[in-house]
Amino acid sequence: MKIFKNLLLMTAIFCSSAACDDGDGSNNVNNVNNINNVNNINNINNATCGDSAIGGEEVCDGTALGAATCASEGFVDGTLACRADCTGYDTSACNGTPGDYGFEFRRPQTRTLTCTQLQLNETRDVEFRDADQICTFVYGGRSGFLYFQATPAVCETLMSDIAVYNTVGWISFDGQVTSLSSPNYDWGSNHHNDWFTFLEQDVTYTYSHSSLGMGWRACFPMDCLQVFDANNQFIEDGCTTDRTLPIVCNPILDDGTFAPLVDTFEKCEGDPNL
Repeated sequence: MKIFKNLLLMTAIFCSSAACDDGDGSNNVNNVNNINNVNNINNINNATCGDSAIGGEEVCDGTALGAATCASEGFVDGTLACRADCTGYDTSACNGTPGDYGFEFRRPQTRTLTCTQLQLNETRDVEFRDADQICTFVYGGRSGFLYFQATPAVCETLMSDIAVYNTVGWISFDGQVTSLSSPNYDWGSNHHNDWFTFLEQDVTYTYSHSSLGMGWRACFPMDCLQVFDANNQFIEDGCTTDRTLPIVCNPILDDGTFAPLVDTFEKCEGDPNL
């Protein structure tokens, strides 16, 4: 009897440590229904930031940078890294000579995204260009410049294929550069009435358009500034037809340069306020 009890005890200990695998059964730690299977939180269909594997909407992940380097991002050399949230690249260790206004301008690239035609459920690869821009900033007695990098990250198909961007940005006053809080660039749907916004304390600044022409479409880069309070109410709307808060924005060209920030704004042909 004593020997039998010892055998039972040894069996219990063995089962506890080995989980009593039932071979090809469907109830143990190795089966198709457990935490290691292809349908769970660790599977390849769920993008997990921090696992060093690019997936889902991630631009990069840990040491997984795709084909990107400091040089491809417009710098001379250095070590490219991934941002902690996997939404873009960390270029802080890249080397380059600061350009105008203290900014380090990258050379915009063309990115390939997969778009899905919803009605047919068909996918196709579409190329989108980085939408980097430099703009003036004039408000509240301050005058400076801002620069943002907008990297295509996801394709949305409405009436046409549209990129959703991951955005980073900086503002410069007298050559002193600081990062923008919550920068966001939006293509502006099918009409491409684009806008850019960032937050400073409880104030939101939005770069937009004061004139829309034929088909309710913008014909000029962003040209005016709107200012909102913490409740998203206007502090000042400078994008009325009078354009009371004018700004100038120009795209960054393929070589990392841009046209002079000179205000050449004209109302769009077909603008009802002409």
